[in-house]
Amino acid sequence: MTLFYDIQSLFIRAFTKIIRNPTLLFVNLFTPLLFLLLFSQLLQKLSVFLGPSGNYLTYLTPGILVLTVVTGAFQSGMAIVNDLNSGFLSKVLLTPSSRAAILLGRLATDLLVLIMQSAIIIGLALLLGLRIVTGVGGLLLIFVTLAFFGLAWSGLLLAVGLKTRKAETVSAVGNLLVFPLLFVSSALFPVSIMPAWARTVSDYNPLSYVSNVTRGLVQGGLSWSTFGYAYAVIGLMAILTFGATLYQFRKVVT
Repeated sequence: MTLFYDIQSLFIRAFTKIIRNPTLLFVNLFTPLLFLLLFSQLLQKLSVFLGPSGNYLTYLTPGILVLTVVTGAFQSGMAIVNDLNSGFLSKVLLTPSSRAAILLGRLATDLLVLIMQSAIIIGLALLLGLRIVTGVGGLLLIFVTLAFFGLAWSGLLLAVGLKTRKAETVSAVGNLLVFPLLFVSSALFPVSIMPAWARTVSDYNPLSYVSNVTRGLVQGGLSWSTFGYAYAVIGLMAILTFGATLYQFRKVVT
């Protein structure tokens, strides 16, 4: 009960800070919204590479949702840096609050924001003509998949933030990883138009796995193998990133 109360208190604090600074939410959403609006209009001819029933907006939207997750996760690393440098984390550590609640409260906030941002992207895509074949059930599973991947990706940036205590480094590492991984994946462009080396990279790119699952849930016809491989990759990524996060966190709290 104490753990739940501590998580709730830290969640309310973090979410209140975000609500009071809506500009930050807009900045995190700006790139995904811009990509969705521009690419869906300017690159419609890519539909010819998607088969006779292909639609580029349907192909693109899942990739934009993945982009929303990886850019929104920057907030996790930056927030923990701010808490460290402002002295807030030190003050929390002096209280009887559960140490686990510090990370869990932060992650609960980030997951709620991620779902809100993803819902905005899906809403805009629906206005542009997107149709989710799998209905409400598929939509809910899309949110679950994005949240699972968001946890794994946030763990990476949390570890960087705890290690460096510099928001600039979190941003630099995030940008260094996001855009190369994004463009050499199946998120935005059909793999069939890529050169051979890019297709090979895409085959091992975690963003491709998440995009393919989300796309299958939008279009229908998702295979169990695609679903299983994607969740295995995300799970492995989560183990590695949160292992690094917990290692760095123990060094901070001791």
